[in-house]
Amino acid sequence: MHCLDKKIQKRIDEKLKLLNSFRPLSSSAVKKLREQFEIEMTYNSNAIEGNSLTLKETYLVINEGLTIKGKPLKDHVEAKSHKEALDYLYSLVERGKNNTVSERFIRSLNQIVMQDIDRDWAGKYRNSAVIIGGADHKPPEAMEIPKLMQKLIKWVGDNKKKTHPVELASVLHHKLVYIHPFFDGNGRTSRLAMNIILMQSGFPLVIVLKNDRKRYFGGQR
Repeated sequence: MHCLDKKIQKRIDEKLKLLNSFRPLSSSAVKKLREQFEIEMTYNSNAIEGNSLTLKETYLVINEGLTIKGKPLKDHVEAKSHKEALDYLYSLVERGKNNTVSERFIRSLNQIVMQDIDRDWAGKYRNSAVIIGGADHKPPEAMEIPKLMQKLIKWVGDNKKKTHPVELASVLHHKLVYIHPFFDGNGRTSRLAMNIILMQSGFPLVIVLKNDRKRYFGGQR
């Protein structure tokens, strides 16, 4: 399967080559960029799912520990949990874990993202059918999830060395949201999961912008 346009792939590879020419960056620059990317991804990924915190408010919640007046507690918790999931992602990359795309990895991401929102089901596959509001797609039945997840992980392993990392990450994301294995947090988990492939291949953290929400949902549904 080859979905990535050759011209786009060439542009991506040229940009990565240019980025690599500036490496290694200073530790202070890396730290500053990481903090910026984490805030921006946390804001955008949560906002796509309806979180009401602004970019600045997300920064204040995560970096200053402030409570934003008039904003739901759930939105604050989502910001902190997503930041924790990103820290987990970075720790795996920094330790050189190259075989981290597994069911355990994906479930761990969901567990962190949802730990303070739905503790009973955080990191656990759903046991009943779900409906995605506003979408035509009907996720597979719950009993199919274990088999579909095993198939997905095998597909990643089989294609890791012969598929461009951007395409591999994109298809992993698409397949994961299609399966919709969890009751909640599937989108955030999928966007985090695809980044392990990209970051291990030298790409920076990839962020799906809130402003692209309509086009993004059209693509994944």
